[in-house]
Amino acid sequence: MVRAGRHVVVIGGTKGLGFEVAKACVRQGARVTITGRDEAYAKARASELGELATGAECELTDWDSLERLFENMDVVDHLVLTALDRDFNTIKDFRPDDCARTSLMKTVGYATAVHKALPKFSDDASVVMFSGLSMWRPVPGSTTISMANAGIIGLVNSLAVEIPPVRVNAITPGVVTGTAAVDGADQVRSDWFEAMRQRTPAKRLPTAEDITASVMLLLDCPGINGANLVVDAGMHLA
Repeated sequence: MVRAGRHVVVIGGTKGLGFEVAKACVRQGARVTITGRDEAYAKARASELGELATGAECELTDWDSLERLFENMDVVDHLVLTALDRDFNTIKDFRPDDCARTSLMKTVGYATAVHKALPKFSDDASVVMFSGLSMWRPVPGSTTISMANAGIIGLVNSLAVEIPPVRVNAITPGVVTGTAAVDGADQVRSDWFEAMRQRTPAKRLPTAEDITASVMLLLDCPGINGANLVVDAGMHLA
């Protein structure tokens, strides 16, 4: 649980799992800033969450936008990094420019966001970064994101040692049912997702609610630091 009055910044919080995390924080009485690439859209989405939420523009490959995001904040108690470009890229038809853009965003961009937020962190602040199971179990076309997700774990390990007392953790969701990436997948990927569901011990996939509850744990539990919480319904065991 995130304590009431705390300030949570969710980069990539205008849609998907990021928006669900922001919604959960507001329900618990926290102040939330959600960001997206389009300021008007970010503010519109924040208005859906009520007066505890604020929307702001942020582009993880634009270092100046990250500077502007944090410069007027009084304090950052929790920083959640969920932003993701889904680059469907294979080695056979590899597009290096697309790979470079996505990789830059999810590695250097995440690190730069923490760098810019550092002066505003409270004494018991925490950071949660989203990785993904594709680093261990590649999805068709996941060449780029498999690499980037693996890089997040190295970044978490480094930051947990480098910036105490700020805690830094990762969450690694599996295939999350009810998300656009799963529900809107083409037939090839849908078949793959179903095969993965069948391989999980309980024959189920995690839900957005499962991921949100896990993020809340990482944000507020002082005993968890430098961890990678895998929330995949046991898929990695199969």
